[in-house]
Amino acid sequence: MDSSTTEQLGKEVKEALERGDTAGAFEKVKKCLSDVENTPLNVAITGESGSGKSTFINALRGLGDEDEESAKTNVVETTMKPTPYPHPKNKSVTYWDLPGIGTPNFKANAYLDKVQFQRYDFFIIIASERFKENHILLAEEIQKMKKKFYFVRSKIDQDLQNSQTRRAKTFNEKKILDTIRQDCFNSLKCYFKYITGDSVFLVSSFQPEKFDFSRLLKTFEEELQGHKRYVYLRALPNISSQAIQMKKQALESTVALVALQASAVSIVPGLSDVNEILSLSYHIKGYVESFGLDEKSLSNLAERSGRSNLKHLMKSPFVIKEITYNLVSRELEKRNGAAYMIAKRFFSWFPLLSAVVSGPMSATACSDLLYSALNEIADDAKVALEAAFGCSE
Repeated sequence: MDSSTTEQLGKEVKEALERGDTAGAFEKVKKCLSDVENTPLNVAITGESGSGKSTFINALRGLGDEDEESAKTNVVETTMKPTPYPHPKNKSVTYWDLPGIGTPNFKANAYLDKVQFQRYDFFIIIASERFKENHILLAEEIQKMKKKFYFVRSKIDQDLQNSQTRRAKTFNEKKILDTIRQDCFNSLKCYFKYITGDSVFLVSSFQPEKFDFSRLLKTFEEELQGHKRYVYLRALPNISSQAIQMKKQALESTVALVALQASAVSIVPGLSDVNEILSLSYHIKGYVESFGLDEKSLSNLAERSGRSNLKHLMKSPFVIKEITYNLVSRELEKRNGAAYMIAKRFFSWFPLLSAVVSGPMSATACSDLLYSALNEIADDAKVALEAAFGCSE
């Protein structure tokens, strides 16, 4: 979230508190945070049937093909209806599996009308071999409609494996990747003047930690703006330490807002410090889920990677233990001292002082807790990644 927006909101909240409008201050923070976290992002994935769209969508969502909420793979396409797959931990982000484009009667403009092109923020065009006429026609139509699109060459792991099987003695991974990239570039350069070899992303959905998957995610991050960039980063799969760091920075951008909400709710007449702890608990639990460290996600990761137990490697109390009111309350006191809790209870007896003095003091304490919790949880996510796949970059 933009820092100037947070600063302006903080100023408005402070002014509201000083004139005794605690309910108004709370509503301002609540609405702003809701706007940030609930901005919809819709991503379209299209290509020929069998190009690996569903498996790619599962990789983007941090899921394996056999996970409960995964997109179904190896299913023959028989419909022209796009299929939505919301992110399992961030429902604001939806990946759409569009019908295959590899039919003899394919017409790009009619196709885009049928799949309601205007609903998507950008398109990913996938090919498991070289890009063909239908891919190019579709990209040209998307370009006319002033939408962004990206070319993804899938199943790179299979290409390398097949090449190694056929030419074991002369196998050279870098040369093969360079050849594939050049081949993709040659098939596209006549139609798109701006395109370079780096405009095509070589990926393996089964090994997203390798090849160009991380670069593709970084490109999305650089080209998205505002709230859409935030919800996208929050939904990033943990495929590298860079992806984890990008997600942490996005979540840090809203810490001031979350802290304002937590502190404001405790001084609204009729509410109490209990609500401050409950608000913090809710958001810290969201951090754990966002980094895929909740019980279910860790279990799925352990199963996919063949590791029997990943949780014993974790260090953050918010990952190791269940996030309860008592745990958050203890951690808040532990990190800010007993004097803070005593002062909070004292000022709560005086409504005006609670708004003017206790509010800012509470916001600072909540920020400190949230920042430290985020650092610990992100560090644990890196440890889990390293343990599961043996690499962090």
